[in-house]
Amino acid sequence: MSYQFASRTNGLRSSAIRDLLKVTEMEDMLSLAGGLPTPDSFPLPDLRREADRLLSEYGPRVVQYSATDGVVELRTWIAEQYAAQLGRPIAVEGQIVVTHGSQQALDLLAKVLIDPGDVVVSESPAYLGAVQSMELFQPRFEVIPGDQDGMQVELLAERLAAGLRPKLVYVVPNFHNPSGATMSLPRRQQLAALADQYELLVVEDDPYGAIRFSGEPLPAVASFTDRVVHLSTFSKIVAPGFRVGWMIGPAEVMSWVARAKQAADLHTSTFAQLLLVNVVRQPGWLDAQKARIVPMYRERCTALADALDATLDERITFHRPDGGMFLWTEFADITDTKVLLQRAVEQGVAFVPGSAFTIDQRPDAKARLSYSTLAPAQLEEAVARLGRALALTGHR
Repeated sequence: MSYQFASRTNGLRSSAIRDLLKVTEMEDMLSLAGGLPTPDSFPLPDLRREADRLLSEYGPRVVQYSATDGVVELRTWIAEQYAAQLGRPIAVEGQIVVTHGSQQALDLLAKVLIDPGDVVVSESPAYLGAVQSMELFQPRFEVIPGDQDGMQVELLAERLAAGLRPKLVYVVPNFHNPSGATMSLPRRQQLAALADQYELLVVEDDPYGAIRFSGEPLPAVASFTDRVVHLSTFSKIVAPGFRVGWMIGPAEVMSWVARAKQAADLHTSTFAQLLLVNVVRQPGWLDAQKARIVPMYRERCTALADALDATLDERITFHRPDGGMFLWTEFADITDTKVLLQRAVEQGVAFVPGSAFTIDQRPDAKARLSYSTLAPAQLEEAVARLGRALALTGHR
């Protein structure tokens, strides 16, 4: 039986990462593919204790319906955190919407902002989840290349001066997925200035900013202009299964987002919101959690990078990120890393080909390697297997 689907589904891609999950679940498979937080980072004792307390002290409220834009305790905590970070007051009512992870935030923004044919600026390589969220609404993507200092904003400035008028500009400024890049301070400032000059809306997606293990934190793009919707999440710093994220932005935009969310799901889990805010607002808790988990990612990043240098040498190039979960790599004399992936899976290691993170999905020599879920010894073995896969393709 055939069914008629909406035209907006044409070209809607599946996630290459999700498609790899069956492969990564194979026995003895070492996966460099997923961008999952390490389970070692989950604060299970704290969550268990707070869950018991909430159910006994709060009673039915924790399992009742709640406000579409989020429980007031969590929105208050978010407003306090970002007032300090951005250097201006954030309104608890009107400027914050709590979402099912920042992935839902992307979907809701696309729903209320993008008409077919609207221009969306994205850096390349691009975060696959954002592309999936937006392409359902049939925009025209304009790609601005990125390097290890993030989107090349100077090229965007040239395009804007030549007449480009995007509906929004999407960036991941801290430890970009997949490139690991951190947008430099001058580029953040220039992007904010362009937003003001051309009346643009910038969507600043920051799921990884707390996982910084080198260098000094940089101010958010939203600290330089209020023409920004800033996204973040508890997924990487506490646990992803709660699916609690948030967005902060202009009241006019947030008003439409709240209406779209009400139509989509009424509200984010009351229990999850109250549980998380009552954990993270304990004095010193968040700093202690970062101090516990950031060294895990630093150690794993170093282990993977060192193993690649020692084992693959000139056959691969990459830069070492200042945080996050990913190494963005390029192989010498490889034209399509999808072919290499086939050999790699045979050797018991998986990664994500670089073409999965491009708008046109053309084959290339790049790959995203995640170090987040494997121990250092496993990462060394994964690289050894990758070396054997390269040898099978004729690259020794």
